[in-house]
Amino acid sequence: MYRQTFLLTLSLALAGLTPVQQAAAQQAESDAAVPTTAVADAGLVAITQALASETAEQAVELATIEVLDFVERGREYAEADSERFYAEGEALLRPMIDFKRFSRNVMGPYARKASPEQLETFSESFKWSLVRTYALAMLEFGDGEAKVLPPRKPSSNPDLANVTQEITYEGKTYVVVYRMRRGKQDRLWRVQNLVVEGVNIGLNYKSQFTSAMKDPQYDGDLDAVIASWSDFVEAEQEDESA
Repeated sequence: MYRQTFLLTLSLALAGLTPVQQAAAQQAESDAAVPTTAVADAGLVAITQALASETAEQAVELATIEVLDFVERGREYAEADSERFYAEGEALLRPMIDFKRFSRNVMGPYARKASPEQLETFSESFKWSLVRTYALAMLEFGDGEAKVLPPRKPSSNPDLANVTQEITYEGKTYVVVYRMRRGKQDRLWRVQNLVVEGVNIGLNYKSQFTSAMKDPQYDGDLDAVIASWSDFVEAEQEDESA
């Protein structure tokens, strides 16, 4: 499970971020005291431009170079200012990952029984559990190389695409497939699921959510599962990696 989680977060690190702010990088270098929100906001224009690429492959490819720079910069301040590191990671992932769709799929049939407030609360909880894992994995990530492969055949739906990327890390090559959807209104590409080395990440999290709902500790209490989601995922990862 740890290996799967690491690959998930590694793949998000490589593709979840889009041209992350040449302007923001220059500003951060010239003024180390710049507020986190200013750094994050400065990257939103570049992020949106990448997500608006004509193809999903281009969106992923444009993201890769920039995130490697972000990883390098993050090492310089993550330990001393982890709050800034998490906040910038969240700001960069927010426009790229369709957290609401992703989290509803994770909840599965329980999403149909949930109130709008419960759906929103879980989406936030799911987002932050993913961001924290992602941010920690980025610190582990050294020199990696990623290559986006050309599509085998055109998608039957121009707003849906599976983007295959080969990630070479520490002498090993992993295959990640990003299931991308382009928004009908804003026309931006977003990740709605990933398959890492044949492991469907969305289904993996869905299994964990179902397991939590059936855990006697929570007794099928949706609010309790949502409130403890991050702790539950962390505990399962520790048990399976022991």
